[in-house]
Amino acid sequence: MRALWKRGFTLIELLVVIAIIAVLIALLLPAVQAAREAARRSQCVNNLKQIGIAMHNYHDVNGGLPWGHGYYGWNDWSAAVLMLGYLEQGPLYNAINFANASPACPGCSTNNMNLTIQRASLNVLLCPSDPDRIQNGYGHANYSGNAGNCPNCFFGNNGEVGAPNGVFFSVANGTKTVGFRDITDGLSQTAGFSEKVKGQTVGGTTDSYLPDPLTPSSAVRSVAAPGAGVDLTPNPYYASCQAASPASLAGGGIALGAYWFDGHPECGMYNHVMPPNSWNCSDGNVNDIGAFAASSRHSGGVNVLFCDGSVRFVKSSVANTVWWALGTRGGGEVVSADSY
Repeated sequence: MRALWKRGFTLIELLVVIAIIAVLIALLLPAVQAAREAARRSQCVNNLKQIGIAMHNYHDVNGGLPWGHGYYGWNDWSAAVLMLGYLEQGPLYNAINFANASPACPGCSTNNMNLTIQRASLNVLLCPSDPDRIQNGYGHANYSGNAGNCPNCFFGNNGEVGAPNGVFFSVANGTKTVGFRDITDGLSQTAGFSEKVKGQTVGGTTDSYLPDPLTPSSAVRSVAAPGAGVDLTPNPYYASCQAASPASLAGGGIALGAYWFDGHPECGMYNHVMPPNSWNCSDGNVNDIGAFAASSRHSGGVNVLFCDGSVRFVKSSVANTVWWALGTRGGGEVVSADSY
């Protein structure tokens, strides 16, 4: 009788099959990663649109926009805090004690009354493309309000009350909040909110400018304040910040995005001095004169919420003059829609 014999796979055939599978995985993996990033970027755009709706609803009810940073005395609430009720966070807003407490002072005795609120994490304020490396126990944020295009536009220091030429800024020095009527450049030509890459903390350190190693956009370089008058335009400080040494990181500040509820430029505000996805510069003071840029982990640029509620992607290669123009509410600049 003839024995039956079944032929199996040879080692070479098996290796060929494995090689083919490996090639297919190598071809498909970038496509899968790109699809996942597209989904994350879409969620980021949706978050900004929700903020835009909240911004308009707040304006309709109150007749103006919220501040970007509250009064001094450690009552440094951000614009996001004032808009909580319009972000479906009414109970969180109602639980806040707005007395002269210390929202961004961990360990302060007056801070405990709002500790639960401060530790809340809000998905609408977080871009899913940016991993979180801040371990301070507080809620974090990726989205900041546009303060203008000059290094002194956050606080209007040196008695320069008119310095804030954006949309969201501190009212501590007597500057009044603005409404849509004050945005004479046009709502569709003025940035409202944009993204900012979070920094990191190491060993429990929370109060330091620590950049995330994955991107230079979270680094803050030490550059002195340019001086009264000179700090009202972006050009001089841009040149100084551009030339600053990468190793000269300012100390004594807050890691970028470390507190969702805080209005300081490290967290709740940004400005249009430096172009998107470049580094930041600061004079190292708690109420900074400096350049805190919009930044993201999306390839090639950042998402910007304009004051009309639209969200557009602005390239990192945008011309400085165009970026500066989009930062002002009443500069009278003419900006073409195809210039960014």
